[in-house]
Amino acid sequence: MKTIAIFNNKGGVGKTTFCANLATHFAMKHNKRVLVLDLDPQANITHYMLGDESASEVIAPYYDREIPKKENTIVDAFDNYEMGESTINTNVKPILCDRFQASIIAGNPFLASYEDILSKKWNELSDPDSVSGMRISNWINTLLNTEKENYDYVLIDLSPSLGAINRTALLASDYFISPMSCDIFSLVAIKNIKQWFDKWVPYYNSKHEVFKAEKSHIWEKIKDEIKSEVTVDKGFLGYTIQSYISRKHADGTIRTTQSYQTIIDNFEPEVNKNLSIFRKPEITELTELNLGEIPHMFGILALSQFVGAPIANLKSTDGMAGSQYTQAKNYIKAFDTISDRIIQNLGDA
Repeated sequence: MKTIAIFNNKGGVGKTTFCANLATHFAMKHNKRVLVLDLDPQANITHYMLGDESASEVIAPYYDREIPKKENTIVDAFDNYEMGESTINTNVKPILCDRFQASIIAGNPFLASYEDILSKKWNELSDPDSVSGMRISNWINTLLNTEKENYDYVLIDLSPSLGAINRTALLASDYFISPMSCDIFSLVAIKNIKQWFDKWVPYYNSKHEVFKAEKSHIWEKIKDEIKSEVTVDKGFLGYTIQSYISRKHADGTIRTTQSYQTIIDNFEPEVNKNLSIFRKPEITELTELNLGEIPHMFGILALSQFVGAPIANLKSTDGMAGSQYTQAKNYIKAFDTISDRIIQNLGDA
């Protein structure tokens, strides 16, 4: 099982849409068993993949304890912690999303309340006696270990943050992909990601080694729960660029405005300078990090979200009409290319 974080600390780049539709392409085109993990406290991908009504029913019992809880969400992983224990509750069952042909561990807005706790536990890694710090910081890794025989890929949808939740998600991840939008703020985000990685990756690796050396008897008991070293810093698979609305010349060729073209021209050098050092070692050509462009989806995305179905699986009964079929076709074609490139960069082609 390979774990891939969909990560960018800039918002509005289409991470959630990308993650959900990539899951479907992996399943439909590449015959992969896919699990999506919703770690954004907004729980947007949960509402997208389950549909708004079903997602609301899943989350409602956490607001009103009198409503019977029929499904798990991500915060159930902390049930033992709430009882005063440092062990992670791994009895958190994924929910099958038929139309996406993938499963999801549902998100929950109450996950936000654990940001400070995870930050505190991260700081406790400096204390070699803190078993709780090591266990809680590895909560996602522990949770996913129980599913490793059931899925080929795990896709983690993250919030636009450099906070504690995302740090623990990336600690548990083997790889990451960064969707980008065509704006100057995405270029800034590329630099922020590098600076953040440079800070926390060596911190965890060094504290882990101290813990292993000084608490060897505890290490032997819990070593299967935790990452022995960070691996995501050697797992950058590439980036996508979200398209903007362009104009066409009379002959049908695309007319790109100078301001947008300047930003586009800067993506590759900025990625090469700041993120290519984190790429999967087998990716030898830096051009392979450009996974492709996400076409503008106009109104079809709203339809996809409203009916709770991936773009590749929209039907006339969902309300598809007219030019939307062409939009969907263009999107599916682009995602075929992107998913092929990701599979290639993973070495699974």
